[in-house]
Amino acid sequence: MVLLTACGGSTSPYGGGGGGGHSPNLTVQNYSFSPTPDTVTAGTAVTFTWAAGSVDHNVTWDAGPTSPPNSATQMSGTYTTPALSQGSYTYHCSIHVNTNNMRGTIVVK
Repeated sequence: MVLLTACGGSTSPYGGGGGGGHSPNLTVQNYSFSPTPDTVTAGTAVTFTWAAGSVDHNVTWDAGPTSPPNSATQMSGTYTTPALSQGSYTYHCSIHVNTNNMRGTIVVK
Protein backbone atom coordinates (compact mmCIF):
# COMPACT_ATOMS: atom_id res chain seq x y z
CA MET A 1 0.00 0.00 0.00
CA VAL A 2 1.33 3.42 -0.93
CA LEU A 3 0.22 6.39 1.13
CA LEU A 4 0.65 9.89 -0.23
CA THR A 5 0.29 12.88 2.04
CA ALA A 6 0.39 16.57 1.29
CA CYS A 7 1.04 19.62 3.40
CA GLY A 8 0.54 23.35 2.86
CA GLY A 9 3.07 25.65 1.23
CA SER A 10 6.75 25.18 1.85
CA THR A 11 10.05 26.94 1.29
CA SER A 12 11.77 23.56 1.31
CA PRO A 13 14.15 22.74 -1.56
CA TYR A 14 12.17 19.48 -1.98
CA GLY A 15 9.18 20.86 -3.80
CA GLY A 16 6.67 22.89 -1.89
CA GLY A 17 4.10 25.31 -3.13
CA GLY A 18 0.47 24.32 -3.52
CA GLY A 19 1.07 20.55 -3.83
CA GLY A 20 3.33 20.27 -0.82
CA GLY A 21 6.81 18.83 -1.22
CA HIS A 22 8.35 16.03 0.77
CA SER A 23 11.82 15.15 1.89
CA PRO A 24 13.49 12.89 -0.67
CA ASN A 25 14.08 10.19 1.95
CA LEU A 26 12.09 6.95 2.06
CA THR A 27 12.15 4.01 4.46
CA VAL A 28 11.92 0.45 3.14
CA GLN A 29 10.31 -1.91 5.66
CA ASN A 30 7.28 -4.08 6.39
CA TYR A 31 6.56 -4.64 2.70
CA SER A 32 6.14 -0.93 1.99
CA PHE A 33 7.96 2.22 0.99
CA SER A 34 7.16 5.11 3.31
CA PRO A 35 6.47 7.90 3.05
CA THR A 36 6.16 8.06 -0.68
CA PRO A 37 7.08 11.61 -1.80
CA ASP A 38 4.43 12.97 -4.11
CA THR A 39 6.71 15.72 -5.40
CA VAL A 40 10.42 16.49 -5.34
CA THR A 41 12.33 19.20 -7.18
CA ALA A 42 14.09 18.36 -10.46
CA GLY A 43 17.74 17.61 -9.86
CA THR A 44 17.02 15.96 -6.48
CA ALA A 45 18.40 12.54 -5.59
CA VAL A 46 16.08 10.29 -3.57
CA THR A 47 17.51 8.05 -0.82
CA PHE A 48 15.86 4.78 0.22
CA THR A 49 16.94 3.46 3.67
CA TRP A 50 16.27 -0.14 4.75
CA ALA A 51 14.95 -0.24 8.33
CA ALA A 52 16.57 -2.52 10.91
CA GLY A 53 15.05 -5.98 10.88
CA SER A 54 13.75 -5.64 7.34
CA VAL A 55 13.51 -8.60 5.00
CA ASP A 56 15.09 -8.58 1.53
CA HIS A 57 13.72 -5.80 -0.67
CA ASN A 58 14.85 -3.89 -3.75
CA VAL A 59 13.89 -0.83 -5.77
CA THR A 60 13.08 -1.74 -9.37
CA TRP A 61 12.09 1.10 -11.70
CA ASP A 62 9.08 0.62 -13.99
CA ALA A 63 8.84 3.88 -15.89
CA GLY A 64 10.12 7.42 -15.96
CA PRO A 65 11.72 9.97 -18.23
CA THR A 66 15.09 8.42 -17.44
CA SER A 67 15.92 4.98 -16.10
CA PRO A 68 17.73 5.14 -12.76
CA PRO A 69 19.67 1.97 -11.99
CA ASN A 70 17.79 -0.59 -9.90
CA SER A 71 19.00 -1.16 -6.36
CA ALA A 72 20.56 -4.37 -5.17
CA THR A 73 18.34 -6.76 -3.22
CA GLN A 74 19.31 -6.12 0.39
CA MET A 75 18.14 -6.32 4.03
CA SER A 76 19.91 -3.17 5.25
CA GLY A 77 21.75 -0.13 4.01
CA THR A 78 20.78 2.64 1.62
CA TYR A 79 20.27 3.24 -2.08
CA THR A 80 20.37 6.73 -3.60
CA THR A 81 19.14 7.55 -7.08
CA PRO A 82 21.05 9.86 -9.35
CA ALA A 83 19.56 13.36 -9.63
CA LEU A 84 16.12 12.89 -11.18
CA SER A 85 14.85 14.93 -14.12
CA GLN A 86 11.31 16.25 -14.42
CA GLY A 87 8.53 13.67 -14.82
CA SER A 88 6.77 10.81 -13.05
CA TYR A 89 8.69 7.72 -11.91
CA THR A 90 7.09 4.46 -10.78
CA TYR A 91 8.93 1.73 -8.92
CA HIS A 92 8.33 -1.52 -7.03
CA CYS A 93 10.05 -4.25 -5.03
CA SER A 94 10.36 -7.14 -7.50
CA ILE A 95 10.17 -9.67 -4.64
CA HIS A 96 6.94 -8.34 -3.08
CA VAL A 97 5.09 -6.56 -5.89
CA ASN A 98 2.65 -9.45 -6.46
CA THR A 99 2.13 -10.64 -2.88
CA ASN A 100 2.15 -7.26 -1.11
CA ASN A 101 1.64 -4.72 -3.92
CA MET A 102 4.88 -3.04 -2.84
CA ARG A 103 4.98 -0.03 -5.22
CA GLY A 104 5.51 3.70 -5.24
CA THR A 105 5.53 6.81 -7.41
CA ILE A 106 7.75 9.88 -7.36
CA VAL A 107 6.73 13.01 -9.27
CA VAL A 108 9.62 15.35 -10.10
CA LYS A 109 8.80 18.98 -10.97
